[in-house]
Amino acid sequence: MSNQISSKQSYDLKTATSFVIASMVGVGVFTSLGYQLQSTDTVFSIMLLWILGGIAAFTGAMSYVALAMVLPRSGGEYHYLSKIYGPALGYITGLLTVIVGFSAPIAASAMALDSYAGNLFSFSIGSFSLWGLSCIFLVSLIHLLDVKKGGDFNFIFTAIKVLLIIAFIFVGLFFADHQTLNLTPSSKDTNLILSSGFGVSLVYVTYSYTGWNAAVYVLDEIKNPKRNIPLAILAGTSIVTVIYILINFVFLYTTPMDEIAGKIDVADIAGQRIFGPLGAKLISGLIAFGLISTISSMIVSASRVIKRMGEDYRLLNIFTKTSKNNVPYFALLFISGLALLFILTFTFKAVIEFAGFILSFFGLFTVLGLFILKRRDPELKLPFGKWFYPIVPAIYMLIKILIITYLILDDPNRIWHAIIVFGSGYGLYLLNRFLENSAKV
Repeated sequence: MSNQISSKQSYDLKTATSFVIASMVGVGVFTSLGYQLQSTDTVFSIMLLWILGGIAAFTGAMSYVALAMVLPRSGGEYHYLSKIYGPALGYITGLLTVIVGFSAPIAASAMALDSYAGNLFSFSIGSFSLWGLSCIFLVSLIHLLDVKKGGDFNFIFTAIKVLLIIAFIFVGLFFADHQTLNLTPSSKDTNLILSSGFGVSLVYVTYSYTGWNAAVYVLDEIKNPKRNIPLAILAGTSIVTVIYILINFVFLYTTPMDEIAGKIDVADIAGQRIFGPLGAKLISGLIAFGLISTISSMIVSASRVIKRMGEDYRLLNIFTKTSKNNVPYFALLFISGLALLFILTFTFKAVIEFAGFILSFFGLFTVLGLFILKRRDPELKLPFGKWFYPIVPAIYMLIKILIITYLILDDPNRIWHAIIVFGSGYGLYLLNRFLENSAKV
């Protein structure tokens, strides 16, 4: 038995950390500033958004580490909510995590890759770009071959991505022409912060930070998880928070707001300001390159969620099938297929707002689970000492409630969207239970 377990634990600390960083540093940070500036157009309010996003990510990361220590097993929110609330909510969450939490963001990353790589040269059939589709296909193929080699691939591409972003920040801060920025708050900032537009912008920011929990989805495959899971999540989240605050400051420091407001290729426009036309193309290529590891990490994480569900539900058992190299190949192919479907049927903006709203509920319910577990067992030991609970998880929940409230005020129809989505998930759960019970008869 010990040999079998060790053979499955293919990821070391650096690889686990690369999953966290690669999942976080994806499409959002390079594209979302343009949308934020349409409703939040002061430097103070923009930087406050990214600081709040960092606080949400770090408090969420600490809360998920606590859950990973108390309920150690792969599967992320699916596993936690199944254990805390029961199989129905767990099933709904697992299903929507796979579809909304991963497949949609994979598609969004592929769409952004199309945009940035397309700035270099066209790779398309007619008006349809093939960059994103090709990336999903090639990354899936690598992870289908071998778990360990797939992890090494992810680490190498993530390390290169981080180095390139640091170089971009360094040049932008010290060698580019700068604007005069007013970092102090004004009366306008008060009105902006209280507006629904600020809340919608916060959705884009928290979406950009999404991925700090990546390591918990592959917990069973990480060596020495009690040590490496907390280190990977907290180190990865800290690194990304610093990068995000600095890179958005560089965007604002080097580029007039009216040039990037409403634009998706924010980094490309800033790159033109910093490096000139030729340098901008280089930046586009580097960002497109960086998105490869993001797509890689999310495909792996999503496949482990659906695999974990297959272990609990016989009708999904096909997703537990693995190759001789421990690769859950049906799960990987399923996730890749879903992402391709999103690319063909959704717009980038629709994917982000839809995913951001639904994922806010997942995070809220998951961290609320800490309070439920603690109420059931007041003697339950949580990491980080007495100062952690209840302050840290409460801060995370407060930010999530704020985001949900802002989004509903911005568009009340989102309530019905959520009811339909969760209701559809519950209907599929009941159908699954009925079919499984019928199969036993």
